[in-house]
Amino acid sequence: MTLKSRDTKELRTIAVDLTPVLPGGENGGAKVFVLELLRRLAEIAPQAEFVLLTRATAHEELAALDSTNVRRLMVLDMSPSPALRSLGTTVFSRVLAHLPGRLRRAAARLGYALLTLSKRSGSRSLLRDLGVDLLFCPFTAPIYFELNIPTVCIIYDLQYKAYPEFFAPDDVAYRHHTFIEAARRSTALAAISDYSRDVAIAEGKLDPAHIKTIHLHISQHSLRNAPRDESVLSRLQLVAGKFLIYPANFWKHKNHEMLLMAFGLARRSGLADDVHLVCTGTPGVRQQWLKQAAYGLGLQDHVLFPGYLANAELLALVTNSAGVIFPSLYEGFGLPVVEAMATGVPVACSNVTSLPEVAGDAAILFDPRIPEQIAQAMISLAHDKELIARLVRAGDARAARFSDSRLMAEQYWDLFQYAAGLDNQSNILLGVYPDGWAGPNPKLQIAPSPQARTLDLEIALPAGAPIDKVTLRIQEVRNAEIIVFRGHNGSVSIPLPPTGGHFHIDITPSFVPASNGGGDDRRELSATLVKCEIVNADGGRDVLFSESTSA
Repeated sequence: MTLKSRDTKELRTIAVDLTPVLPGGENGGAKVFVLELLRRLAEIAPQAEFVLLTRATAHEELAALDSTNVRRLMVLDMSPSPALRSLGTTVFSRVLAHLPGRLRRAAARLGYALLTLSKRSGSRSLLRDLGVDLLFCPFTAPIYFELNIPTVCIIYDLQYKAYPEFFAPDDVAYRHHTFIEAARRSTALAAISDYSRDVAIAEGKLDPAHIKTIHLHISQHSLRNAPRDESVLSRLQLVAGKFLIYPANFWKHKNHEMLLMAFGLARRSGLADDVHLVCTGTPGVRQQWLKQAAYGLGLQDHVLFPGYLANAELLALVTNSAGVIFPSLYEGFGLPVVEAMATGVPVACSNVTSLPEVAGDAAILFDPRIPEQIAQAMISLAHDKELIARLVRAGDARAARFSDSRLMAEQYWDLFQYAAGLDNQSNILLGVYPDGWAGPNPKLQIAPSPQARTLDLEIALPAGAPIDKVTLRIQEVRNAEIIVFRGHNGSVSIPLPPTGGHFHIDITPSFVPASNGGGDDRRELSATLVKCEIVNADGGRDVLFSESTSA
């Protein structure tokens, strides 16, 4: 994929938001992919500087990425009071579960806004201060977005749409708001599979030109030559070729319950008694629950849960296994499938979402909702030598399609250059909180359009405000000024130029509720926004804010 755009500016400084990165394996395969991508980007673009925005808990772990053109900048320290944050999250989730849909969406928007504020640590111009030419958000959320700076986000999947029951209500609402923000604020999007791209276009009503598929790649050579800690086999009392492995975290969509049921069926249907099942992944509540489930099925002596493993240990287990079994209900890509194939290990995986696109004809495909099909796949992996030989040959060829991580980096670099050369393509409003209160300096980005348009703004000063009146001015427009008294509304309508542009709104005076008997609310506020929309000559409207949908 080679993308071209006019007037591409030189990319000298790229900020990469790695604040979602957590220590260890909690980010799953996404973390493996992102770190490999960043190493390759640094190699192919030595003239550019990559500034990695990190959080305190993962800052030192990410030191492995440091190089002549890669540096880390810790911008987030959320270490204080983890118990308090956990309690707050639990309470918020329980309350949100009982709210109607409209209030739940509003609460998610507020939660996203508060997270943005906490991550920015009071800095409204971090990227400008760093002289950034492009913001890259490999974990989707454009938290550090700033006007006039091209932004590229990655879409992994929209699993919350297909399986909302796998997530807490606040998580569903937050994930949806993150997707909407990424779609709206990004200059360009990348999807990790055609499946994910198609779902994003359908769910987000996206222009297909706005989102490009860039498959995940991982080097076969580096995998085959990576260090392996064979001692893990003796530690776990495993015999090479006598176990199947499921390398996945214990998230609900990974479908471990069905796998355990299928393993029990397989043992009663021809699977040798000395074949074990290994389920790796970070320990936690679900791991403990699954251990109890295995015990209840009488499988406790045949299923192992070794917990989170270092890369060298995990690779040793995968390459010494009889095969990888992967019964996931939902994948945006399915990196472990490619990793297994790249190391000469046969694979059986689900026939849903992106997995057929990735596995092709190089894996046993089964319906992950039918335990009998999973059981038969496990028996075949353990005992069908002719099939195994064919799968290994086909898997080697299939993995080669996804083994050029340098090509992947080049495709992302093309996308960065494409985004940097685009004119502003979307209408965006900044500086207004989800509850409708505006700060003193809201900003508007208006996309170009050949047809005549007007900007309609309406604000209100609530009766309980501690100030008597506010004055709104639009800096770039002469005579665009209104005065609104407490308890009243005011509106302004201005024609927009066909070239679009940026508009800075000043609302004075402002106040801080916490300093005026407003509890702990320390936001700087001015007035509430009632309406902000662009009205086209053909009657079409782009509603950037509406009081009726803000809560």
